[in-house]
Amino acid sequence: MADELPQIRRFSMGYWIGTILVLLAAAVLARMLHPFNHVKSHVPASVWQLPRDAAWSLFRMVEAYILSLVFAVSVGVYAYNNLRARRLILPILDILQSIPIVSFFPAALAVAVWLFGGGRLGFEIAAVVLIFTGMSWNMAFSVYESLIMMPRETTECAESFGIRGAQRFFTITLPVCVPGLLYNSIVSWAAGWFALTACEILSVNNQKVALPGIGSFLQQAANSKTHPLELNLCGVAVLLGIILMMEFFVWRPLAVWAERFRYEVAVSSITRGNTGILGWYQRGWLPQMFVNRVIFPLNSGVNAMIRYTRGSAKKLVLPRMEVPALITRIWSNLQRFAGWLLIAVLVLGGGFYIVNIFRHHLLPPLAEKIPAYIGFSFLRILIAYVLSMLWVVPTVLWARTRPTAFRRLSSVSQTMAGLPPIALTFIVISIFVEHLHLGYWGVEAAGMVLLMNGVQWYVLFNMLGGIAKIPGDLKEVCNAMGLSRRQQWRFLVIPAILPSLFTGTITAFGGGWNTLIFSECITYSGHTYKLPGIGWLLNVASGSALPRSGKALPAAQAQALLFAAVGCLIVLIVVLNRLLWKRLQAWAADRFRLDY
Repeated sequence: MADELPQIRRFSMGYWIGTILVLLAAAVLARMLHPFNHVKSHVPASVWQLPRDAAWSLFRMVEAYILSLVFAVSVGVYAYNNLRARRLILPILDILQSIPIVSFFPAALAVAVWLFGGGRLGFEIAAVVLIFTGMSWNMAFSVYESLIMMPRETTECAESFGIRGAQRFFTITLPVCVPGLLYNSIVSWAAGWFALTACEILSVNNQKVALPGIGSFLQQAANSKTHPLELNLCGVAVLLGIILMMEFFVWRPLAVWAERFRYEVAVSSITRGNTGILGWYQRGWLPQMFVNRVIFPLNSGVNAMIRYTRGSAKKLVLPRMEVPALITRIWSNLQRFAGWLLIAVLVLGGGFYIVNIFRHHLLPPLAEKIPAYIGFSFLRILIAYVLSMLWVVPTVLWARTRPTAFRRLSSVSQTMAGLPPIALTFIVISIFVEHLHLGYWGVEAAGMVLLMNGVQWYVLFNMLGGIAKIPGDLKEVCNAMGLSRRQQWRFLVIPAILPSLFTGTITAFGGGWNTLIFSECITYSGHTYKLPGIGWLLNVASGSALPRSGKALPAAQAQALLFAAVGCLIVLIVVLNRLLWKRLQAWAADRFRLDY
C-alpha cells in the first residue's frame, strides 16, 4: 500500500496541473475570439511591454515548431518510402522553401479574415502559419537526407527480422533522423526569429495589424521618432536572452542526448563531457525538482489515461479481416484520381487567372522588370553564398577536433542566427550609409550583410550536423593509422559532410530568396532604402512598400504582380532543382553513403 501512495499522489498532481493548463488555454482562446476592431497602425514601443511581447513570440514559435516537426517527419519519411511521391514532393519542397514569406500573406490572411471574422484568434493562426512556412522546409529536407544516407545493411537487417510499421519507425527511422533534425531545428528556430517582424505585423485592407511580440516591438522601435536606438537595443537584448536560454537549457542537453543516435559499429571512446551547464542540468537541484514535481506527475497521469483508453479499446476491437484485393485496388485508384483531380483544379484555376490577367490588362509596368530583377537578386544570393562559404568551411574544419570551440561556435552561431533583420538594420545603416556615406553602394553593402545573415547559418548548421554524424570509430581508425589533419579532411571529413553541405546549400538558397524581402527594402527611422530586385518587387506587390512613384498599386494589379513575380521565381527554382541541386544531392548520397 505504501508503494502505491506516491503513484496516486503523482497522478492526482498531474491531473490538476493538466486541468489548470486546459482552463488557462480556454481562457486565452476566449480572449482571442474578440475581433480586432481597434487596431492602430502604429503603437509606440515601450520597454515595459517587452516581457509580454517576449512571451507571445515564444508561444507562437513553439506552436509553429511543433507543426513543423510533425510535417517534416511525415513528409520526409513518406518521400523516402514512396519513389513516385518523391519525384513530386522534393521539387515542391524546394519551391516552397524558396518562395519569400510575403507570398504566403494572401492565403494566411484569408484564413484570418474569412474563417475567423477578423478576430484575434484568426490573426494568431495566420502568424503561426507564416512562421511555419519559414521553419518546416529545411527540417523536411534533413529528414529525407538522413534516411537516404542510412546504411543499406540497417534496412536489410530490418527486413530480414520482419521489423515493419510503427516498430520500424520508432526503432530505426526516427532515431536515424535525430542528429540532423536537431541541428536543423536550431536553424529553423533561427529562421523563425528572423521572420518575426513580417509575421507579427500584418497588412489587411491597407491597415496594419500589430500582434504583441518581439518582432512587432522591434519594427515599432525602428520607426519610432524618439529614442529608436535605445528601444532597439532593449528589444535585441531581450531576444538575445531568450536565444541564450534556449541554447543552454534546450539545445545543449538535446545535443548530448542526440549523441546516442550516431551510427557506429563499435563503441567509441570519444564522448561529450558533462561539466558546466550540462552537469548542472543533469545533477542540479532545480532541474531535478522540476522533473520530480512536474514531469513525473504529468507522465503518470498520461500513462494512466493511456492504460484506461487501451483497456477500453480492447473491448471494441473487431477480429482482423483481410481486405479483398478488389477493394484495395479501388481505394488505390480513388487516391490516384483525387490527386490528379487536385492537380487539374490547380492548373485550370491558375490558367483561368492568367487569362483573366491578360484579358483585363492587370499587369502593371513593373512586371516588365521581373526577369532583370530576378537576375539581380540571384547574383546577390550567389555572392552572399560564396562569402559565407569562405568563412564557414575553414571555421568548421578548424573546430572539428576542438570540442570546446565546437560548442562555442554552435552557441554563438545560434545567437547570431536568431537576430531578425530589423535588429541588425540600425547597425548596418549606421555604418555603411550614415557614417561612411557610401550612397547607393552603402545600401548594397548593408543589404549584403543582411542577406549573408539569412544564408550562412543554413550552411553552417548543416555542416555541424554532418560533423556530428561522423562515427567515432572511423575517427579513431584515422588516428591509429597516423593520418595527418589534411589527409583526414580529404579522406574522411569532407566526404562525410558533403551530403549535409549540399542539403545546406539548397536550404541556404531558399533562405536567401526569403531574406531578399528584408535586404532589398530596408526601412529605418522613417526612411526606406530600396534595391532593384525581386525582394523589393514582392514587397510592393504585397503592400509592404510603395513603388518609386509613391502611390500604392490597385489591389487587382498588386495581386497580378505578385502572381507573375512568384511564377517567374518558381520557374527559375524548378530549373535549378532539375539541372543542379537534384543531381548533386543524388551523386553525394550514392557516392558517400556510409556502408561497412
